[in-house]
Amino acid sequence: MRFIWGMIVGAALMLGSAYLHDTGVIKAGPKEAFVNWDTVIGMLGR
Repeated sequence: MRFIWGMIVGAALMLGSAYLHDTGVIKAGPKEAFVNWDTVIGMLGR
């Protein structure tokens, strides 16, 4: 159960940090976006 919980929390942290970077809240790393958010929204909207 801890493994599954760790996978869920890890995925949420990864997506959350990518979103914060891409919106400009975090100013570290490369200038270009990590994720193509239009594609993600399109895939979730099906």
